[in-house]
Amino acid sequence: MTDRDRDRELDAIRETYQRYEREGRHRSWDRRNPGNARIEGDRDRALVALLRRSLPGTGGRALDLGMGDGRLAHIVRGSDLPIGAWTGVDLDPRAVGSAREANPWAQFVEASGDRLPFASGSFDVVIASTLFSSLPSPMLEAGVASEVGRVLVPGGWLIWYDLRYGNPANRSVHGLGRGDVRSLFPGWTMELGWMTLLPPLARRLGPLTGALYGPLHALPLLRSHLIGRLQAPLITSR
Repeated sequence: MTDRDRDRELDAIRETYQRYEREGRHRSWDRRNPGNARIEGDRDRALVALLRRSLPGTGGRALDLGMGDGRLAHIVRGSDLPIGAWTGVDLDPRAVGSAREANPWAQFVEASGDRLPFASGSFDVVIASTLFSSLPSPMLEAGVASEVGRVLVPGGWLIWYDLRYGNPANRSVHGLGRGDVRSLFPGWTMELGWMTLLPPLARRLGPLTGALYGPLHALPLLRSHLIGRLQAPLITSR
């Protein structure tokens, strides 16, 4: 990818941020909707459980890549996870500013995931939550995947949560199946499953969320996201 192509793609991501803000897309994820609250609660608990399994015993260094408003940092702060250092990265300077204000104990950096300002082997765990599905090209996906492998210690873990289906109502995102993930991280150990009831369906459950979410979520085809972790090779070619 040339620098001009890369700049064009990063500008496309920034334009998507701006469009989401104009359209008020965040309102779709209002936690007063019981379906949204269930989706976010289940996801957050799953990410914390994966972090617990993936961090070293003490002083673990974690990178939240594409961290948005820093919500996961807040959740981790309230847990008993063995975090030594927490770093968040996002391309949106407003998100970085909001995260810094809400979580002064952590570090937040404005950067693109394909050119991370960290030394090789800086982190024990990298979290990519709904990140790759928002990247506009396979070339940028490959660049971010390469950087994830570089900044992780050998044998470190990538925690993954992302769409496995595209969204016909939002052409700025796309799904990634197991094969896509395997192609991005060849030679990595992969532990991925499915979770999250299709959000448009979950949001319509209303007061029946408690009764219906579980049975519907039990149907694999209605689960919209892949979740799990991938382990970097113990020996790298770098």
